[in-house]
Amino acid sequence: MNQYKTIFVTADIVKSAMKMKYQPNGDQLARDIQATLIEMAHKGYELVSSNAINSNHQSTYSHTTGMMLIFKKT
Repeated sequence: MNQYKTIFVTADIVKSAMKMKYQPNGDQLARDIQATLIEMAHKGYELVSSNAINSNHQSTYSHTTGMMLIFKKT
């Protein structure tokens, strides 16, 4: 039985008012993370780690592409 589960929650990227600038849709990302936390809690897992995953574009800036969530079976 696998004691740990790793889930990547993708951040929807939206273009900001600034030219060539993109940013994650923070409200949607928060809702997606909350839904994942609830789902995994119902399956008997607890969150043990979360990390933002960033992506570089054109070597000039980066943005958050999502969150890596690691859960452990309780």
